[in-house]
Formats: sequence, C-alpha cells, structure tokens
Amino acid sequence: MDRRQRTRNRKTLIITLIILTVLSVFSQAENSLLSSGLNTVSKGLFQLSAAATASADSASAEDLRAEVEALKQENAGLRAQLADYIDTKAENERLWKYYELKKQNPSYQIAPANVIRRDANDDFYSFTLDVGTSVGVSVNAPVITENGLVGWVCQADAATCKVKTILSPDTKASVSDKQSGDSGILSGSVSLSDQNLTAMNKLAENHQLKEGDMVVTSGAGGVYPEGLLVGEVQSIEFNKYDASRYAVLKPYEDVRNITAAAVITGFEEKGKVVKSDEN
Repeated sequence: MDRRQRTRNRKTLIITLIILTVLSVFSQAENSLLSSGLNTVSKGLFQLSAAATASADSASAEDLRAEVEALKQENAGLRAQLADYIDTKAENERLWKYYELKKQNPSYQIAPANVIRRDANDDFYSFTLDVGTSVGVSVNAPVITENGLVGWVCQADAATCKVKTILSPDTKASVSDKQSGDSGILSGSVSLSDQNLTAMNKLAENHQLKEGDMVVTSGAGGVYPEGLLVGEVQSIEFNKYDASRYAVLKPYEDVRNITAAAVITGFEEKGKVVKSDEN
C-alpha cells in the first residue's frame, strides 16, 4: 500500500478518536447503560481502526520487500552488463595494441591472448596462452606483444598453446641488424635469461654491428615474418668455446613478466623459404 493510503488511514483514526471523545463527554450526563454502550462501540472502533492501520503497515512492508527484491534483481543485471562491458573494453584495448602492426602488414592474422600460467621450472620463462588451434594457432607460430617478438608456439591444443620465449636456447630465428644489415641467429642462454637478455649468434667476423643498433626478424625460413622488432644491441661478445662472435640483445619487451600477448597465425610469406644473407 502506498504512502497516500497510509495517510488516509491515519486521518480516519484521528477523526474516529475525536468523535469518540465528544461522545464520551455527552455520556457523562447520561445513564450508565448509555455509557456502557458507548464504551463497547468505542472499543470496537478502536479495534477496527487499529486493524486497518496494521493492515496498511503490513501491506506497506510487503510492497517494500517486493521493491527491494526488484532492485536486487536490477542491480544483478547491471553488474552482469558491467562485467560484459569490462571484458569488451579489455578485448578492444588488446586489439588496439596491434592496430598499427596490422595496418602496416594487412596480411597478418593475429589472435590476441592472455597468459594463463607459467612454468615455474623453466629457466627461460615459458608461458601458456588462452588461445589454440580453434582460432588457427599452430606450432612454430610467432608470438608477439606490441613491443615486438617474445617467442614461438611449441605446443597447441584446441583452447591453449604453450610458448617458448626468445630467452630460450631452443629458439632459432633468423634476425638482422636494421642499421648495418648484418644477419645472425637469435637464440638465448642460461647465463643471459635471468637478466631478460638474449643473443644474436653466428655473426660474421667483419660485422658492422654496434651498441644501440636495432635488431629485427629477417624473414628467412618463412617461420617469422620480416621486420618484427626483437631488441637492441647491448654489447658484442666473443665466444671462447667456438671462437665465434655474438651480440647480446636486450629485448624491447620484458619477457619475464608478460601478462598478455598475441599469436601471428598467418602472414603472406609464411612457409616460404627466403635465403638468408648470413655468411
């Protein structure tokens, strides 16, 4: 029952009390029989009025409970809509990170993903993504962030894939120096991985690399598209075991702390073996 109805009930009670008071005054001058009758009528009216008020209050409580329940359901619906909005916004933000890359390379097919677990026993920070073969992910597919190459798919099922990072010695990617054009093979090592460093191996003796140069994928071999950012040359070192030279690279991404990435599931030159300029 609404507020207006409750107000009317209270007015009725007040008027009834006034009438009873007047009748009570007159009853003092009459006989006891009239007084007794008035008392009986008064008691009945009081009970009737009280019952009406209690009924109004009870109905009001029921209406209030119904309204509260309706509000709870409405809030639950709004929370669900908010959750959907947050998920959609996060997905759009992830896609937007790769917009420029996609714009520059229209043939790229990209599957954004989240890191769902890491291998605590892996010294090279491998991780698992929440995308798999159902969206075109395959073994050896490159894995990137908006900052560049971070690894490659080593295992895949319908819904997930495991990624080995560029810090791992299992990685073998053809790369080149953007400034000098020197080429080499990207592969990590135990001594470098904990520092988020990797290496560009098999450099030519007459290489022209220097500290600060940018290293990118060369596209040779058809596994990685050409031009993916990898890292910056930090130093040139000499391998005392095989007398070769290599460049220590600092990846443009902190591979150890990745929470989201994307798999390049397809690109124009995929599978085409391009001869490397490696000497």
